[in-house]
Amino acid sequence: MSRRCASIRARVILLSLAFTALIALSVCVGSLIALYNSTTRATAQTVEYNLQIAANTLYQGVEEIDTLADWCTVDNTVRGFVLSTYPQRQLLDVYNLILNKYSSQHTARYLRRFLVTDGSTRIMQQGTATAQSLALTAETLPLLPCYDGLKSDSWTMLATDPLITAGSREIIPVIRTLSSSSTGAGGRVYIGVSSAFITDTVADYMLLDGCQLFWIMGGQVYAVENGSLSPLETVQDALGEGDAPRSFELLDQRTRVYSYADQTVLAYPVGSHDLYIAQTLPRTVIMSQLPNMLVPLLGALVAILLLGLILGILLRQMISTPVLALQAQLRRIGEGDFAPNPAIEWNNEMGDIGRGINGLSRSITALMERRLEDERQKKDLEYRMLQNQINPHFIYNTLNSIKWMATIQHAPGIAEMTMALSRLLKSVSKGNERLVPLQEEFALLNDYFTIQQYRYGGTITLDVTYIEDERLCRDCMIPRFTLQPLVENAIFHGIEPKGCAGSIALTVAHDPANRDVLISLTDDGVGMTAEQAARALTEPGPEEAAAKFRHVGMWNVHRRLQYSFGEGYGLAIQSQPGQGTTVTVRLPGAPTGKEPL
Repeated sequence: MSRRCASIRARVILLSLAFTALIALSVCVGSLIALYNSTTRATAQTVEYNLQIAANTLYQGVEEIDTLADWCTVDNTVRGFVLSTYPQRQLLDVYNLILNKYSSQHTARYLRRFLVTDGSTRIMQQGTATAQSLALTAETLPLLPCYDGLKSDSWTMLATDPLITAGSREIIPVIRTLSSSSTGAGGRVYIGVSSAFITDTVADYMLLDGCQLFWIMGGQVYAVENGSLSPLETVQDALGEGDAPRSFELLDQRTRVYSYADQTVLAYPVGSHDLYIAQTLPRTVIMSQLPNMLVPLLGALVAILLLGLILGILLRQMISTPVLALQAQLRRIGEGDFAPNPAIEWNNEMGDIGRGINGLSRSITALMERRLEDERQKKDLEYRMLQNQINPHFIYNTLNSIKWMATIQHAPGIAEMTMALSRLLKSVSKGNERLVPLQEEFALLNDYFTIQQYRYGGTITLDVTYIEDERLCRDCMIPRFTLQPLVENAIFHGIEPKGCAGSIALTVAHDPANRDVLISLTDDGVGMTAEQAARALTEPGPEEAAAKFRHVGMWNVHRRLQYSFGEGYGLAIQSQPGQGTTVTVRLPGAPTGKEPL
């Protein structure tokens, strides 16, 4: 026993330590995950903010270059030079106009080539590559990247200008077309934007170690590194599908999330031409902060474990002594000493157990005394039953002899009453089934009514006026002796007080609402009030036991039906004074396995 007690005490300490360790570990892991997610979210939002600043600067430059290209398509002077015969003396005015417009651009240093041409002899050119390019003629113009396109094309690709002989040759074509609906003449505005426009704009971008910066243009991804744009693959091949799963919130819903080489990439739109500036999240920075997060969490873990150890020791002291006292009391009860022990009734939960044990001792003592008294009464009852025992076969044989004597003496009424009584007594004494088919209940009712007919000299009749389906008599189950008390009440409380002949009609039909079986017994007796009908189906009180309006057996039959089939079944009474009474028995349409109590 001591080993078992020690084992319980050890288990209390171990369980306390295990529980506190589990709590501490859960708190540490949860805190670590929360801190990691918080750091990731802060880092992602910082990256997104930096991308927004860079995208805004790039957007201003892109818009300025687009505005310059659009101006060339709507300015009358430029259109006149490209689309119509223009006097030679005014070419200087066109040149000065284009030069002034070009020089006023903040992005002019990035415009490697800015030309307006009709595609043959009329070519007006500005740009940083004018002196570093081969001469532009009708034969060399088609060599320009994207020049032969049928439509305007802007910011879709990074291409190499083969006509530039010195300096950077990487350009981004921005093209507009000009046309005249009256003359059918056409021309082009061609702007070659240096890739340095992108790299110089993001040159001061705060990029942490281990991160990469990308430029996305025309569905192509370019790595921004060492002051140049290096083409990678298409967006789908390099970065995968957009809106990849993430565990952080974004500042702007337009920001796209991609995956690149097991890293998360944030891409922010520049604002036009489906251009994006993107950067990978600095995973190394996030992971480097984890050791700093672990130190306070480990300290909290140790503190929680110490508190758990102290709690385990306190629980051991609080539980061990009461448990030992309760075990001693149970041991005395097991040895046959049922005397209560007031010392184990403490003012706590253990005291409740002690009071329960003492109450159990008192209950066992009282039960043993009652058991002895019951045994004495049982022996006395068995003795009396032996004295008063009568063999049922003697009664059946006697009634059978009476029946034959009545037959011999030509008294068929006595013979019929004797056989009916014999069958009733046999059903009472030998019937073990609690639920019987309806046809068997009708047979018992017929035997009972046969006796009552002879008693009242044939002045009462019982007629089966309607049975919807003969199979109901075979398949429908009913508690034994359910209908006999109802017929008895109809005779004694309905027809007999009337003082003249009477009849009882019986019908069997289905309830069309739910296919329950309804058995109706209707008499033409004195009837009763609605209050009497209601009280006939309520449990009688002591003062109502002898009331005249209390129909014998009604409450008993009603409750037996409810015990057998449920609260939805039982009796229903419809009656009016002087107009008779109809008692309806509601039974389930199919047999049930529940037996009456």
